[in-house]
Amino acid sequence: MKILFIYPDFKINVDADTHRIIGVEKGGWYMEGVASLSAVLKDNGHEVSLYHLTEPVERKEFQRQLASQSPDLVGFVTMTREYPQVKEYALWCKEVLDVPVISGSYHPTTMPEEVIKTQGIDIICRGEGEEALMELVRKMDAGEDYHQVESLWLKRGEEIIRNPVRPLLENIDVLPLPDFAIFDFSKLISTKIKTAVVILSRGCPYSCTYCSNKKMRDIYPNKKKYSRFHSPAYSIEYLKKLISVCPQIEYLNFRDDILPWKGGWLEEFTKLYKRHINLPFICNYRANLVTPEIVRMLRDAGCYQMFFGVESGNDYIRNEVLNRHMRREEIEKAFEACREVGIKTVAYNMVGLPYEDKGKVLDTIKLNVKIKADISLNPIYYPYPDTALFELAVREGFVSPVYDYREDKYIDQPTLPREQLFFVRRYFKTFIRIYKLLEKLPGFMGAPLERFFDSIFKSKHLPHDLLVKLGEKRDEIVEKFKDLFRERYPDLYLRVRDYLRGVRE
Repeated sequence: MKILFIYPDFKINVDADTHRIIGVEKGGWYMEGVASLSAVLKDNGHEVSLYHLTEPVERKEFQRQLASQSPDLVGFVTMTREYPQVKEYALWCKEVLDVPVISGSYHPTTMPEEVIKTQGIDIICRGEGEEALMELVRKMDAGEDYHQVESLWLKRGEEIIRNPVRPLLENIDVLPLPDFAIFDFSKLISTKIKTAVVILSRGCPYSCTYCSNKKMRDIYPNKKKYSRFHSPAYSIEYLKKLISVCPQIEYLNFRDDILPWKGGWLEEFTKLYKRHINLPFICNYRANLVTPEIVRMLRDAGCYQMFFGVESGNDYIRNEVLNRHMRREEIEKAFEACREVGIKTVAYNMVGLPYEDKGKVLDTIKLNVKIKADISLNPIYYPYPDTALFELAVREGFVSPVYDYREDKYIDQPTLPREQLFFVRRYFKTFIRIYKLLEKLPGFMGAPLERFFDSIFKSKHLPHDLLVKLGEKRDEIVEKFKDLFRERYPDLYLRVRDYLRGVRE
């Protein structure tokens, strides 16, 4: 059979008030699931292709591409923010092809009723797709009935057949190595800075309320096995194949929530990595799991930067609202451990969380100062549907239960009105720099100045709208310069980045 995957990999931004399109963020990101599905299908003798859309396309061009491929099955990668595009493209698809259309990935898994009722979508896959898709394709190819395939919901006339989700694949080493070559690496954003995205695991064991992991985990009959890792040996073969497909790669970006540390996994992996791969890399980690031994192993293997989810410096917000269960002392120790071995740090934070006000945002700013994060990120919280935090926000009346996923949807709450929310978003890093400077002053000067800037930040009487406009213009100029620098002078960009992050000794 001939299977065509369609991957809408861009974001259309819609104004939440006027509902008009206000911009498009072009994509260009590797998708591990597509590469894995392609490998399984090709290993079983099927033909697979990918239509990777990194920006919007006109109907005629879209349909021309589909007609030229002439597939027997069309599969849409359907993320939440991109679901509105899939709805439109599915209809376009049906105008030129009389073949089944299946939708998979996060949104059909967490919002199945919405997606299966979408006109033009015939089938959805809930959860992992390798075994379900392989069974579907085998039965379609043999002309057999496929309406009872586990993990699939299907339309049959006016009827919707909702099959149960099959158990997780507990040993993911049985999967073939991903089909990296299905992607055009010249189109990928990370490739422009000689970096490859890497994923060696499946499933996060934690239940943060802003994330869909718990909801996704709970659909499986063997949900206790949700978090799985490839063995160190498989992982090295994975990396070797990736580098063979894209030999210009000089850096790796491990996107796993954490690299496992139990049972000697990390020790064995880092030894093999240093011997066979030996490329500088960045990775994510959870602060309360970090030990001096872990960061020493990572640094010795070539790790030059680690990302940590701080999320909020306010203990109540972080632990009770977000369900992070992480003490500030643990966060501080993790960042200190990284500094001691020379690993640069990035702190993920969010602003605009439920029950937050300016004072609680200031707690986050001051924790970022305390931990001496090299980079502090502070996006506004986006209420993804079918998460515990979204449901809380709906109950409190902070967000509507239904909205256009393309909107930059923020919660509306009296403790942090919209103009104050945008202010703290734009000036979060500015106040980090201010407080870092104040730390260098003698106590008799620093303490009163800190109280002074506290009062400024928390003031309700600032010209918030004017300051936000000025901040937006400043950030726009900075981002345009970075993009231009990265696009036109990628080698120089990498040299400057390497110097600032201590990549090369």
